Amino acid sequence: MADQTHSFIDTLLHHTSIRAFQDTAVPAETLRTLEDVAQHTASSQYMQQFTLIRVTDPDLRQKIAALTTHQYIAGPGTFYVFVVDQARNVRLADNLHAATTRLTDWNAFLAGVFDATLAAQNMVAAAESTGLGTVYLGSILNDPQQMIDLLHLPRYTFPLLGLMVGVPADRPDAKPRLPHALAVSRNSYPQPADTPALWDTYNQAVHTYYADRSSQPRDTDFARMVVANSQGDPHHRGEIGRILKRQGFQLPQK
Repeated sequence: MADQTHSFIDTLLHHTSIRAFQDTAVPAETLRTLEDVAQHTASSQYMQQFTLIRVTDPDLRQKIAALTTHQYIAGPGTFYVFVVDQARNVRLADNLHAATTRLTDWNAFLAGVFDATLAAQNMVAAAESTGLGTVYLGSILNDPQQMIDLLHLPRYTFPLLGLMVGVPADRPDAKPRLPHALAVSRNSYPQPADTPALWDTYNQAVHTYYADRSSQPRDTDFARMVVANSQGDPHHRGEIGRILKRQGFQLPQK
């Protein structure tokens, strides 16, 4: 049992995103197990506020690949979309002639985000523990309204993230993470005295990682990546607030 625990933790500590998959189908029973793992994840107040969509239609996957700019979505591997879902609970409340306001406010929307995100991470951990590879696709939010239309999502739902699962065609090295002292603290926000030195060391580690990796090496570091991300094309993400309102979520700014 101790060896199994160590092996599972070791898998989590060496997580890498896989973007190239072998043309080998994941067995149906394995996918069902992964889907069951997602469903058995902890849920805020047991409201089970997410829906999992397995996208199998080749044409639909090609359209989503174009939307995300990641062509591998249309290739080998299994593709899922995790959807924040208050539609079921709103319908149940309506059937009982109960008020639904609290099912569409900020608290309810965030609870759905938590449920969907935790379920996705549980699925990733389970998949990787069996030797499968995974990659998250936040890029489905490049055009949230198009994703809603493509998946025929009803009001009170929102597509949160995508996930590819499959047999890895490569095994990239794990990316270096922030120094513990910058990311973990006690009782208050971390304020290490040697912050500049920590950042210099970390930026160099990230630079070395990208310069030396076998696939698509580049000249960058973490600070430059943050700047590039802040100045990149937001696509249609600036429309998320308006789209959420159209989907029925009442999220006032006070």
